[in-house]
Amino acid sequence: MSDFPVARAIELDSIDPDSELVDQLVSKLSSYLPAFGLSIDDDRLRLCVLHLLYVEQVNHYINLTRITNLDEALVLHILDSLLFLSFIPEDSNHLLDMGSGPGYPGLPLHVCSGISTTLLDSVSKKMNAVSTIADTLGVSDLTCVSDRLETYAKNKAGQFDIVTARALASLPVLIEYARPLLKMGGTLIVSKGVPDESEISSGLKAAQLCGFKFADKQEVDLPDNLGHRVIFSFKVVSSSKLKLPRQNGLARKNPLA
Repeated sequence: MSDFPVARAIELDSIDPDSELVDQLVSKLSSYLPAFGLSIDDDRLRLCVLHLLYVEQVNHYINLTRITNLDEALVLHILDSLLFLSFIPEDSNHLLDMGSGPGYPGLPLHVCSGISTTLLDSVSKKMNAVSTIADTLGVSDLTCVSDRLETYAKNKAGQFDIVTARALASLPVLIEYARPLLKMGGTLIVSKGVPDESEISSGLKAAQLCGFKFADKQEVDLPDNLGHRVIFSFKVVSSSKLKLPRQNGLARKNPLA
């Protein structure tokens, strides 16, 4: 599978960017930001909200997300994505979002940081939908790719300053997936719910094997009692002690730690 754009069968019903609903959602999203040390202008937040509304629209015929309540999605998709911003180094130029699904966290991060971004997911219909939404919103310097992580890493080794992932896999698996994609000095940012100590311990062991140094960890409670997040960042400081990527599926079937 290859980079989009491709021929699309998806058609979107136009959404008024100045509607009362959009204004309300932008205002509510903006009200959450100070508690997390974030400051983002309303124009960028508006694009994030419109992306969410188009995801909701497409979700009626393509399964993009299980979250259908807009107020919850505002937190669990957009705000949850924006929490990554605090971990992105200022000199970053290229970001890859692994397992992006409906475009989270990658599209909001791109909109609010301006960093050239690639969204990667193995499900082509999801990337097709997100690519159509991005075009509709006039979002540029964003690439949607449908491919397996291991296959993509063989073709794009060492090309990214940042790799991100949310609830895609266990910590050691995410670390293995990300390492061949990152440049020396690059950063992996991972958001988890409530990882147990064994997952964290295994993740730290996998990180050492792959040439990462643990850089930071932040724990936050989402608004409206919508959950807890633990965000980890790792920095590439040396070559991996094993050849990566391994064969397709091995990272999940036989984790490094």
